[in-house]
Amino acid sequence: MSTEAQSPVNDFSQCHVGIIQNFEALKALGTSDISDPVSPEIQTSAKRLVQFYKEVVLNHHQEEEQELFNVVLDCAKPGSELTQAKAMVERLTQEHRNLEKQWKGIEADVKKLAKGKFSKLDKDASVSMAENYLAHAHYEEDAFLPLSAEILKDTGLESLGITLHTRHDMQKISAYI
Repeated sequence: MSTEAQSPVNDFSQCHVGIIQNFEALKALGTSDISDPVSPEIQTSAKRLVQFYKEVVLNHHQEEEQELFNVVLDCAKPGSELTQAKAMVERLTQEHRNLEKQWKGIEADVKKLAKGKFSKLDKDASVSMAENYLAHAHYEEDAFLPLSAEILKDTGLESLGITLHTRHDMQKISAYI
């Protein structure tokens, strides 16, 4: 058992564990040989992914954009810190829109598979979306979250700004891992 205090950034990072596992599952689905009739394993995986995307991913994006990003921008010091935070927030928000668009491109096929109906899932699009989401999550953890923790450390909002954001996601994500 670790004696180190758990930081809010670590809590937020743990939120990405479930996201990463589910996008690894999308990657695996995208590389699967799908036949007719659809195997129970493929159907279960697709069903889980549809529910996860609808119940977790979209809410995760919304909460980041409405809560975490705003707190970080409001607390960033004018100058290079604010400039860097704005650039990261703009990048992450644009990535959210691009990832949502990519999902729309495969969603109908994944939903068919979730119902046990045969569909020719676009393997390249599925794998690409999974890899793009994984890169997005790693960028948040490696670049944005450390900056967020630094910006919020003296405000008393570090815990509020990050753990409040993850509270709902952690409960939902745990159902999918």
